[in-house]
Amino acid sequence: WCTMAATTYERLKLHVTPEKFYVEACDDGADDVLVIDRVSTEVTLSVKKDVPPSAVTRPIFGILGTIRLVAGNYLIVITKKTKIGEFFNHVIWKATDFDILSYKKTMLHLTDIQV
Repeated sequence: WCTMAATTYERLKLHVTPEKFYVEACDDGADDVLVIDRVSTEVTLSVKKDVPPSAVTRPIFGILGTIRLVAGNYLIVITKKTKIGEFFNHVIWKATDFDILSYKKTMLHLTDIQV
């Protein structure tokens, strides 16, 4: 078996296009971009040059995860955080605000009850 070291990033940007979500690591020297396909839900690792310039961009502080509801899959991202302490010189953060983003491009296919 093979082990991989986990990398953590302090600064992230979320880029949204109709086809994909791109989560870009913005720390010095980072080139990683997590790409989530909004149709297939496939998750891949890419690089910054692959982010389309037409994407809508904003800062985020992390990904909480995904959730499946009647209307489909949603990506939950952390939009605000508060420092609550330190542990062995590592900052402990509390996630205080979130955004829930639909994988679907539109909700026109939903009934009034589903919305």
